[in-house]
Amino acid sequence: MPAATDGQPLGPTQASAVALRTAAIPAVLVGVVAVVLGWVFKGSNGALGAALGAIVAITFFAVGQYVLGRILDGNPDLALSAGLLLYLTQVLVLFGLIIVLRDATWLDGRVFGMAVLAVTLAWIVGSIIASQRVKILYVDPSLSKDAAVETPPAGEPS
Repeated sequence: MPAATDGQPLGPTQASAVALRTAAIPAVLVGVVAVVLGWVFKGSNGALGAALGAIVAITFFAVGQYVLGRILDGNPDLALSAGLLLYLTQVLVLFGLIIVLRDATWLDGRVFGMAVLAVTLAWIVGSIIASQRVKILYVDPSLSKDAAVETPPAGEPS
């Protein structure tokens, strides 16, 4: 797999894989820190809340990135629609998860929420870093060369 910093443009699948890896690393590290802090400050319920929060956030973002990458591979015209549908689905699933876990006594709800927030912010920072490092092809160069209209040099009649 090409490195994110080698300067070569990447196709949608490769760019998605690099973005996924670059965003996941800081998110996992923040998740581990959240679990440790949850354990230190709130005991086992805090650790469970932080672990579940980190797992939920990382899973949501990783699945979303993967699905969107696959859709962009097959039909890039569906990117906006697929992204919006994916976002709506994630919000609804998260809402359902919060409803199910609202009365759970085996985890600390505040630590769960803080872990989701911290891991989300880490994922976003990783995504920003990935987008700055990866050159993503928006136009296929082989198609643009064939379809390019040749213009005569300046001063020559067309």
